[in-house]
Parts: sequence; C-alpha cells; structure tokens
Amino acid sequence: MDALDLLLGGLALFATLATLGGMGALFWYTRRRPPQPVRFAPPVTIFKPLKGLDEHLKDNLRSFFMLDYPEYQLLFGVADGDDPAIAVVEALMAEFPDHDAALIVGNPVFGLNPKIENLAAMYPHRKYDYILISDSNVRVRPDYLTETVRYLEDPKVGLVTNVFAGVGERKVGAILENLQLNGFIAASLCGAFALRITCVVGKSMLMPARALAAIGGLASVRNVLAEDQAMAVKLRKAGYAIRLSPHVIENVNQDRDLRWFLNRHSRWLKIRYQMALPAFLLEPVANLTTIGLVWALASGSEVAWMGLAALGVLEMARDAIQTRWLRGSWPRLAHLPWALVKDVFMVPIWLDALVSRRITWRGHRFVVGRFTRVRARRVSSAARRRVRRVRRLRRRNELSGRLRTVRLARGKLLISAIRRRPEGNSPAGG
Repeated sequence: MDALDLLLGGLALFATLATLGGMGALFWYTRRRPPQPVRFAPPVTIFKPLKGLDEHLKDNLRSFFMLDYPEYQLLFGVADGDDPAIAVVEALMAEFPDHDAALIVGNPVFGLNPKIENLAAMYPHRKYDYILISDSNVRVRPDYLTETVRYLEDPKVGLVTNVFAGVGERKVGAILENLQLNGFIAASLCGAFALRITCVVGKSMLMPARALAAIGGLASVRNVLAEDQAMAVKLRKAGYAIRLSPHVIENVNQDRDLRWFLNRHSRWLKIRYQMALPAFLLEPVANLTTIGLVWALASGSEVAWMGLAALGVLEMARDAIQTRWLRGSWPRLAHLPWALVKDVFMVPIWLDALVSRRITWRGHRFVVGRFTRVRARRVSSAARRRVRRVRRLRRRNELSGRLRTVRLARGKLLISAIRRRPEGNSPAGG
C-alpha cells in the first residue's frame, strides 16, 4: 500500500468516524427526555412569517391551531396584499374562530432581510413575553409547545430550538432534500450541540423577549441573512445558554425539483462559509461517497474499491436509520441510491460556495459578506454599460424631438405673423 492509499484511507476512516459520531449524537438527543414533569407553561406568542404557498401550507399552519397548550397567540405576517397565503390564513381563522390569531399584512422598511422585516411588522402586536419564531414549511404535533417551552424555566436559557425531519418526498428534489436533512444535517446539528458549538436552524426558535432585547432586538440582525444563527451567537455572547429540544418537528418537502434543491443548499453552504469556516472546510472530508470515489479512482487498488463500496453502504445506512429515528418510518428502498447522488451533487455546490458570494432567496438577490451580512446585488458592469447607452440614445432622441418641436413652432409662428400682417406692409406691396 503506497502513500496515496494511506492518505485516502485515512480520510475514509475520518469520514467514517465523523459519520458514526454524528449518528451517536442524534440517537442520544432524540432518545433522551427531561426527567422533571412539565410545570412551566407561560403564555407564548407564535410568529409565522409567510410568503407564497409552501407545500401543504394549510396543514402546516393548522397544526399550530391544534396545539395542546394553555394559552398562546398566533400572528401571521405577509408582506404583499396579493399574497396567496392570505386566503389560507383567513380560511383557518374562520375554521378556528375562538383562537387568538391575527393576520398582519404589509411590512415596514426595516432592513435587507425580508424575514426580519416580516417579523418587525408583527412584533408590535405580540401580547406575551415568550416568543416563538416558526417557519411556514414545518408541521408540529399537539405537544410541541409543551415539550419545547419547558427548557425556558431556567432563566439562563435564552433560546430553544428543535431537531427536525424531512417528510413527504415524491419527486427527485424532495428525495434529495429529505435524505440530506435526515442524514448529514440532523447529525451535524446534534453533533454541534454535543460539542457545545453554537448551531441553530430557524425552523423553530423559542426565546424570552427579554433575551431578544438584550442583543438589540430584531434590529441587530436586520441586515443578516442567517438571522437564526446570528441570534444564537449573540445570545451566547450575552451569557445565555442555547438548548436543543428532542421533540422532532416535520419539514414538509414533497414535489421539490432538482434546481430547488441545488439553490437551497448553495445558499446554506455560503452561509456556513461565512459563519463557520473551519466546519465548512471540513465538509468534503466528511462526505462519504466523495471520499470513496476519490480513493477508488486515484488508487485503483482492490482495497480502494472495497472502501468505496463500504462507504456507499454506510452512507445509505446512515440516511435510512436516521430517517427511521426521526420520523418513525423508513425511506423507500428505491430512494436510498439517491443518497449517493446527493453526496456527489454537494461537491460542485461546495466549490461554488468557496468562490461565489451571490445568492437568490425568495425573489431577492444578495451578496453575502462576513457573518452573512448582506447587501443588494449590483448589476454587472456590462449591464450598466447597456443601460447608459440606452439612456444616451434616449436623451438624443428626446433632444432631437424637442428641436423638431421648436422648429415647427417657430414655423407656425412665422406663418401666423405673415398672415396677420397688414396688406400695406406686405413685402409684395409698395
């Protein structure tokens, strides 16, 4: 066995240990339960920022009307008056007329992050001092709020987030997404908490209002793309603890296409590049299929090809087993080979994140900087040159039009003056 085999074999061993470690962390977090009975159940305001019709939006939002919790307020925020999500919310409010729920339409000019603008529009309407920010593409069980809020009984805790599982896959993009969420993402989230590394995904964030105020409120993250992770980092710096609830929420992905999957993880990788560079740089080394392919193609030895087969089996087993742990059901057997395809797709996306800072999110185009601070993406220099050229031509045409108008007006005035001139003064008279 030569040096190349030893190096790549070592990387394969590292990827295997990282995978098994992440699986262990996920198993521990999702199987543990707080020993104390539930005593702490303060009233909570739930913020649901909406834009467009997410998959199964009505069922997702209905699950929040059906929470088994003593007292809570639901606030739904929509930026545009013609957003189709408005009709869904109004139908649910009619279906549950006794619930404390309100729809807020229209956003203030608050910052570059459209989600934070949405939250800022809802924030003055909150009634309670404990707030939950929840994405529109998640569905929860009735005991979700009870199981999550209990951690805030400790006044040192400033934020509670949840483990989540991808469910409902039918098309290729959704299959890839849910395998990635239930495999690499879920293991990485739990692994980060096990290592006491700050890692929060904004699908579910429960916090006291005083903790948010302590870090400067929503204004402190209004120009940040990864507002969830930014809030968590600021809270930890302010002395608050972050907790991960083992209560699993469902992230619905059913008919997503491949382009959607690639765009989504391109954005997430660019966020990780700016927020956690060391972890970002290690991601390819933890990519089982990619390490196995590089080893087999570079070495060509029988050991390397056997290593590729073993790593591929481990990849599919990891995603299948963790899916079973998270949502209580196995993925379809026909979907498991897509786990290998998904790993290969992550390589060019990772390389793009290494060199590009441009993203498109919900119709907005941004350039992402350090700590995921964003600025509106500028148009290219070629496009600006074309715009300037068009403006110059337009000004020339407008100027030519004005000159023609002036000449025509002068001609009309001269003709009118000649016609009004007395006959005796006519040049022909005399």
